[in-house]
Amino acid sequence: MENPKVTIYIPTKNRLALLKKAVDSVLRQTYTNWELIVVNDASTDGTKDYLDDLSKSNPKVKVIHHHESLGACVSRNDAIFSATGTFITGLDDDYIHSELLRNSAGRLIYNKAYHYKKL
Repeated sequence: MENPKVTIYIPTKNRLALLKKAVDSVLRQTYTNWELIVVNDASTDGTKDYLDDLSKSNPKVKVIHHHESLGACVSRNDAIFSATGTFITGLDDDYIHSELLRNSAGRLIYNKAYHYKKL
């Protein structure tokens, strides 16, 4: 397994400016085999329109919209259960360095951390 998919998930609610910064940091990753799952927990600030446009223009981005606020824990769980990556990591409306996925996936593969039991 040389290039496993990494799922990055972001739960969000009414933090559009921070969300854009977080999404941009994922889009800049030098490691290319990733998917981004953003769970919109019933935002009312333009987040839905932004995410709908983003997911239409980038097939690596999946969006889950809650029609009523269910909270951060439910949002994280929805993302994790929708993930298709071998590795999963969360991002909470902040940003990550452009080499993070490349470095992290490399270390995990080197240490054979991908031997896991699928639920």
